[in-house]
Amino acid sequence: MSISILMLLARIALAVCLYAFLAMVLFMLWRDLRAAAGLSAGPPRPVLNRLRDDGTVERSYPLTKDSCFIGRSPSVEVSIIDETVSAVHARMWKTEGRWWMEDLDSRNGTLLNQIPVSQPTVLCKGDRIRLGRIRLEFHTGESAGDPSDSDRPSPAEPSA
Repeated sequence: MSISILMLLARIALAVCLYAFLAMVLFMLWRDLRAAAGLSAGPPRPVLNRLRDDGTVERSYPLTKDSCFIGRSPSVEVSIIDETVSAVHARMWKTEGRWWMEDLDSRNGTLLNQIPVSQPTVLCKGDRIRLGRIRLEFHTGESAGDPSDSDRPSPAEPSA
């Protein structure tokens, strides 16, 4: 075998490896974009939207776990930098298909639809939450038939 044939085979092998690498990179980008767009499998996750004074959404906080803390501390799941929000202000969790919220004895309190939260309370889609001067809106991310859209039950201690 001559050197020119070996060089040709090496170039072809290198080209095949390069195209395989590019195909793999494009596939991973496509998969990540689908996941970021919410097109991946799995149930939709709830979201807390931070609202501006005019009611438009300033920022969204996806709730990736079934239990989370909200506060000013960078170590909580929903970290909100504002001096009127306590370090660990409130807790949200999902139990028996419903989302609940409680205030954790915060300095400025937590309001749910302009009513002070003094005990664990069920959240419904579209509920307005106020932590200090920060306004949030809760969305379940599920269809209109989801249990959090039904009438709010009487407050009772959930089985957390």
